[in-house]
Amino acid sequence: MGVFLSVDESHQILCIRFEGVVTDEVFLSRYEQVREWHAVHGHYSHISDFSEVVSYRVTPQGIRQLAIRPPLVPNDRLRIVVAPQDLAFGMARMFEIVGGKTRNTVHVVRSMQDAYQLLGVESLELKPMVEW
Repeated sequence: MGVFLSVDESHQILCIRFEGVVTDEVFLSRYEQVREWHAVHGHYSHISDFSEVVSYRVTPQGIRQLAIRPPLVPNDRLRIVVAPQDLAFGMARMFEIVGGKTRNTVHVVRSMQDAYQLLGVESLELKPMVEW
């Protein structure tokens, strides 16, 4: 399981790319690590990219637990989940619905191109920051 954090400073976008197997524990621990990153660097829009995930061991309870936590970024910033696989898309939609009371800017899309359209950019210049 790999999780990679990259940043496009000019657009103020943080990209969190998940690879391999994703579990509840991975989600919850990365949430805390990204919260710490924001405390140091400020608030950026988010892309959570699940394009390279091969297996999901995520439970509905884990998604709910994540969704009821305080948002990582204020509602004036976009939160985009790239979920090409049906299971990932469904889990992301569950997160969007459960967390909707405190997160009104979550968008679930199928591709990075869809994410770029939402952000109004043609591409990103992502600089690697952290590998977990």
